[in-house]
Amino acid sequence: MIKPADFALDAEQTRKIKKFYTLLSEGKEFYYTPFPDTLYADLNLTLTDKHLAMCMLRQLDKNIAESAEKIFRADKSKRSKVMSIAKLVEGKTIAELIDASMAAVEEINVPEYISHELEILKPSRLTIWTDTPRETASIYVRKKIDPLYNKDGDVGYIVLHATDLQHEAGVFTGEINSLPDEYFRHNIQHIEYLNFLKKVADRIV
Repeated sequence: MIKPADFALDAEQTRKIKKFYTLLSEGKEFYYTPFPDTLYADLNLTLTDKHLAMCMLRQLDKNIAESAEKIFRADKSKRSKVMSIAKLVEGKTIAELIDASMAAVEEINVPEYISHELEILKPSRLTIWTDTPRETASIYVRKKIDPLYNKDGDVGYIVLHATDLQHEAGVFTGEINSLPDEYFRHNIQHIEYLNFLKKVADRIV
């Protein structure tokens, strides 16, 4: 890793590297980078104790949820699965999705293994990505993640990359506008690291 000559890891950054590497080795999608000081995290079953998207779909329509579960179990890429599930919600409205999301969020909590880490995460920036619809993910982040990350009262912005479902006049078309898939996630980390290096280029030896 390239870094400025006068940049050194402090004790807390070293601890975070060990902590989040351990969680990653256990199958939790956390990527911590000290330069820039950022934690990247997936949402479902990483920052949630239940699958948020599936809980929302069950609240939205049980038949849709049953079909979505079959798609999740299929041997397909994540992008293909999300695109197939998006087609299931064609004709549903944003208002219906928000109502289902609010109900789903009430039954989900932040897992104990990460809740304290979120409370002491700052000054590290928190970036979350998920294939869950933006409307659903935003409600969960606002209600469950933000109170932990900003517990000290010094409000920090949480970056969220979520799936944008296409809609017309508030009705979903069954298509997606954007999806933070594996390619996107890799590129975001790479681009932000390069931007960091540009800012401190005069200090790299």
